[in-house]
This record gives sequence, structure tokens and C-alpha cells, in this order.
Amino acid sequence: MTTVDQADRLVLDFYRCAMLPAGPDWRPDRPEAPADDLSNVGADVTGPAVNPVAHWDATAFRERVPGPHFDAGIAGSVLHSTADLVSSAPELARLTLNIAATHHDSRVGGQRLVYGGHTIGLAFAQACRLLPNLVTVLGWEHCDHSGPVREGDTLYSELHVESAHPTGNGGVLGLRSLVYAVGDAAGPDRQVLDWRFTALQF
Repeated sequence: MTTVDQADRLVLDFYRCAMLPAGPDWRPDRPEAPADDLSNVGADVTGPAVNPVAHWDATAFRERVPGPHFDAGIAGSVLHSTADLVSSAPELARLTLNIAATHHDSRVGGQRLVYGGHTIGLAFAQACRLLPNLVTVLGWEHCDHSGPVREGDTLYSELHVESAHPTGNGGVLGLRSLVYAVGDAAGPDRQVLDWRFTALQF
């Protein structure tokens, strides 16, 4: 999917690998079960021809917004967020025109499954609380939904700062967000998202 703005500049270019329901007899442990490797989808896409943040003024931002600001010494840190309750999931799915029955009708799978963008949005909100001066996401390396999220789950994240590269305009952080759903009394917390992305911090 590609999107351009009013000046015909590319503002969005991504591949979406939609999940499709399996038949009632499908078992992942069978040798004939599909095991498609989607890791290379979109790997050949080049970055934008023009720096989308070239005209952003990091100095003006820093003068108006209190710190902490970009510091390359943060590389290697692991930050732990507070948790968020997953609420209003069907409403968000409707607002995003996601009509998949699994997001609206609990009869499909016993419980409604939360739209993946909802989980990603909560992960990014948690990243912004941990690193308050993130100004934009520059790109995604991968985003794997490693477990189901359902309305009423409580999610928290472990944010790994894998790299921190200074630029002439702040710095670029290589981030990996591991998101977990809080388990009930009978079980451990379960990982639900593994998201690697780059973000600009002033």
C-alpha cells in the first residue's frame, strides 16, 4: 500500500500480511501445515528519496519542550513501562474500518480478538512515556504479533534501545518493543508483540 500527499510525495509505503482463518481441521504440528516465511516481504524497499524531517527545527523543539533530550549514551538500555488496559477495542476496529468478524463477534473465537493496530498504538504510547521527546517513527524493521490480545487484557512493554545515532537534527534510536499481557493468577505473563522500529528523538 502506498500513499502520497497533495504534492505527490510518498508518505506511506508498506506491505500488509493479513491473517486468514484456518479450517476447523488445521493443526500447526502437521507436516503439511503452511509455514510461510514472511520475513522478506518488503525487504527490498528503499527508503524515501527525500528526508521527511529535513526541515524540522530540533533547536526550536528543545527550547519549548523540556528534556531529557537525545543522548547517544542511552544505547543498550532496557526501559520498563507502566501498564495499560485494553479498552474500547470494537470501537477502534470500527473507526479504522476493520470489519473482520473476529474483532467484533465473540462467537467467532470465544472472545473478541483486539485489532493489531490497537496493540501497536499502546506499545507506542508506552514508548513515548519512556522516551518523552520522540518526535516521529521513521520506519519499522518488523512487527510480529506473537500472541493474541483481547479486550480487558492489561499490557506493558519492555523497550530495548538497541542503537542511538546522532544526526544533525537530534538522533535516531533503534528500538525493540516487547509487549506482554499480564497473566491471571494461574499463569505467567505472555508475550503478545515483538516490534522493531526506528524513531527520531530531539
